[in-house]
Amino acid sequence: MLPLAPLLLALTTGCHPAPRAASSPTGSASAPEPARADILARSDLPPTVDSPLPDDPMGATVHRLSNGLTVYVSPDPTAPRITSWIAVRTGSRNDPADSTGLAHYLEHMLFKGTDELGTMDAKKESAHIAAIAELYDRLRATDDPEARANILAEIDGQTQAAAAYAIPNELDRTYAALGIQGLNAFTSDEVTAYIADVPANRLEAWARVEAERFADPVFRLFYPELEAVYEEKNLSLDNPYRQVQRALLQALFPEHPYGTQPTIGKSEHLKNPAYADMVAYFQRWYVPNNMAVILAGDVDPAKALPVLERTLGRWQPRPLAERPPAKIRPLQGRTVRDVVTEGEQTVTLAWLALADSDPREPTLQILDALMDNARTGLLNTHLELPQLVPDAGSWFDANLDGGYFAVRARLKDGQSHDEVERLLLGVVGRLKAGEFSDEDLAAIKLHVRMGQARSLESRGERAGRMLDAFISRRSWADALARDERLQTVTREDVVRLAQDLLGESYVVVRRKAGKHDVPKLAKPTITPVPLDATRQSQFAREILALPADPIEPRWLEPGRDYALAELPAGRLVTAPNPINDLFSLSFEFDLGTRRAPLLCLALDVLQRSGTPTLDPEALQKKLYALGTTISTHCDADGSSIDMTGIDENLEASVELLRTWLKEAVVTDQTVRRRVEAILSERRENLDDSDVLFRALAEYARVGTKSSYLAEPSNRALSRARPKKLAATLRRLPTYAHRTLYFGPRKGDAVARAVELGPGSVAVRRPPTRYRKIRRSEILFLDRETAKAQVALTIPLGQRPKDERPAARLLGQYLGGDMSSVVFQEIREARGLAYYAYGTLSAARRTGDDWAFFGGMGTQADKTQDALDTYFERVLHHTVEPARLQTTLTAIDEQFRTGRIPPRWVGATLDGWLLRGEARDPRPWLWSSLRALGADDLTRRLAELTKRPFVIAIVGDRGRIDPSALGKLAPVRTIRPEDLFSYGPFPKAPTGGPAQTATP
Repeated sequence: MLPLAPLLLALTTGCHPAPRAASSPTGSASAPEPARADILARSDLPPTVDSPLPDDPMGATVHRLSNGLTVYVSPDPTAPRITSWIAVRTGSRNDPADSTGLAHYLEHMLFKGTDELGTMDAKKESAHIAAIAELYDRLRATDDPEARANILAEIDGQTQAAAAYAIPNELDRTYAALGIQGLNAFTSDEVTAYIADVPANRLEAWARVEAERFADPVFRLFYPELEAVYEEKNLSLDNPYRQVQRALLQALFPEHPYGTQPTIGKSEHLKNPAYADMVAYFQRWYVPNNMAVILAGDVDPAKALPVLERTLGRWQPRPLAERPPAKIRPLQGRTVRDVVTEGEQTVTLAWLALADSDPREPTLQILDALMDNARTGLLNTHLELPQLVPDAGSWFDANLDGGYFAVRARLKDGQSHDEVERLLLGVVGRLKAGEFSDEDLAAIKLHVRMGQARSLESRGERAGRMLDAFISRRSWADALARDERLQTVTREDVVRLAQDLLGESYVVVRRKAGKHDVPKLAKPTITPVPLDATRQSQFAREILALPADPIEPRWLEPGRDYALAELPAGRLVTAPNPINDLFSLSFEFDLGTRRAPLLCLALDVLQRSGTPTLDPEALQKKLYALGTTISTHCDADGSSIDMTGIDENLEASVELLRTWLKEAVVTDQTVRRRVEAILSERRENLDDSDVLFRALAEYARVGTKSSYLAEPSNRALSRARPKKLAATLRRLPTYAHRTLYFGPRKGDAVARAVELGPGSVAVRRPPTRYRKIRRSEILFLDRETAKAQVALTIPLGQRPKDERPAARLLGQYLGGDMSSVVFQEIREARGLAYYAYGTLSAARRTGDDWAFFGGMGTQADKTQDALDTYFERVLHHTVEPARLQTTLTAIDEQFRTGRIPPRWVGATLDGWLLRGEARDPRPWLWSSLRALGADDLTRRLAELTKRPFVIAIVGDRGRIDPSALGKLAPVRTIRPEDLFSYGPFPKAPTGGPAQTATP
């Protein structure tokens, strides 16, 4: 490895030999061609596919640039956009053992720019970045608190010195101005991937930026960004599901990075980051012969490949390092881990399973679906339907070195963890004994085919399939063959695999209710990084000046994209499916628990009930065999029944739904067990900080009209009787409802098939009304958590339609993406939060109120600073012309290149009609937005600052000073029981004290 200082200089100043096209991150000379050929031969690259393989529904091709970079392309011309992923075959599995989290925080740093992008003077900046790297080495070498504080102060000072030359988030701003959306990335055990959604006419600009991004990165502004990563860590510390998953992986893989190296990183490593290790990691793994460009969308390989060759093909390949050695030790007997958290109690069992390359992996996927497909799996029919547990499920993970298979279930009140473990093992035993039919297996395979067909509708899913092939080292032919192998799996294959894998050696993770020990971490002192939207690098100017033929927008047109009709029950919206033979159907009711208190319970019970001729299990299996799924949704003001399936089975599916609603056999036992489960969930809600925050935020917005206060009380649920619930289900089709259909049929053929009922009883959803606030206030709920969750509401009352364009512009300007004011001021400049948002919400329906919504998730002791910054730098923001122009350009590109996916046309149009739009409103919005300027935003921001607000906070009172919060507004303490309509709880089966929740 090179000494650190020269290596950093090469990275930060771009000291590469001429010509520029031959640059590499190390600045080394170009390798001779024979050496290059040898390097590529040893890189385990997939074979190329010059033209689509027979029967490939994705029409994918695989190509190789001269430097070894693999290129996957799946053409999809349905929208003039390209989903682009750049994948690196490395993740947290390859982190150094003493620098966990490195792959993830390196991912964050690849957004900071290069020696040409994101800086006004890379040479002057580089000296300070080198000093920062040296200071981080010193920080890792000492545990002395005073010395560490001094070093962090020096890092802060050097960060400020470097920031004098930096252009924070210029990558994001440049992409926003090009109309590139969805800029993001993710890291897992085996892969790091960088994502963008690119207008089809901007492929050249995107490729030039990405080539620069990966050839000459500069890891600037590391100090505030690492703090944002730590905020992400705080979210995981408070997340019970992540805690259970962490314990599970540690027990399964005690000597392997899958278990010892969490992707987000260990706290002690994040507070002692290894800057030099990060540079070395980039050098080791971020090489073109270890990476792939994945393109799905409106792209022609013949035109794209020359562009990619002269841009992303310009940096040099290098020999690949060996993966760090690691072993997976077989489990010995039953291994138990306990996790104490707030909220629900669960049991998770897991067995070591297969590596991704194992030829039995398709059998494992079928096995998993036979255990849990949300409808007819063994866990669904033997545990969920009879309500022996509130819910249960299974999943598997297959990585390069190995994997696991897991089942889980949630406890009811009064159940022990041992009892639920026995129930889960009993179902596993049924699988091993082959207690499933050939018909069950055929239905699973049918749904696999349907899922593959539906995945073609999504550019993201196409990209994900190509990514999986690259990371798992599968040829594209083998990836397609795997799809076919799924259809050849036999009953004997499944039983044999279950008996081989699911033996007596397994891991048990018991999630138990109790007080979680939250780490106490002091906030760092970070001087805000100055932001200047007028700064722009020469490189960004050149990219933005690249010519591109404008794309004209495409609006939804009646007759071509949709059709409207009237059924006796209400409006029918039909949207054609041009891609496959699948349908989706929704029946939308403006009816919820405010007017029908037991409706949600009745729909819940329906999913666990049968008919006079079909018991619950037989009914679910009949639906599943048709390829049909039926789900329900219900809340305070609305409910829906949603159906998906194969269009040739539409009539049979709707008829079965009609019969089910009309003749549902609702038993005392079904109702009693479901009510017991709901009461158990409600007890858990009172101890779950995420649920409490959602309830508090809604209470802050609408007060006693909160949907959480419109639910039936515990007493009302306990008094529910089967006869009344069955009557509620029979009556439901008599209420007016809207019907939304997406599928291959048209016109009358749809209307005849989808009538659910007469819909003769008119219902109207009450308009949304936000609280009338005379003076600002803060509602505070005390929870001992690592993070604080904050929601801000500024009610605005009703507004005329002509203010919608300004609302759209303000929302995009303040919080639309990573180049927006909220992200820049709260996270980029100060590292105060992992997520933060701000948007002006217009009425969703005619007559609804408008409001400004903002919020963030932040470390508890940063709450005051984060709120002060939000008010001072966001709401009192002075509109910047350069930032405004970027925002207007981004919106313009969204209108030009955005297309509503066919599957979502019906729901989108339904939303427009509900707010009084007779047809697609985007042409008017587009033209209106073009006429807006800085004065329009300034006027609306000024109005926001003059209006009273309400803030909801869930956080640790021991780390948030209520008296300091009181400087913003009076603070009112809220109790969990104030937020729900539950009332007294019956005595818990465990014999514990009953809880009360009286509003």
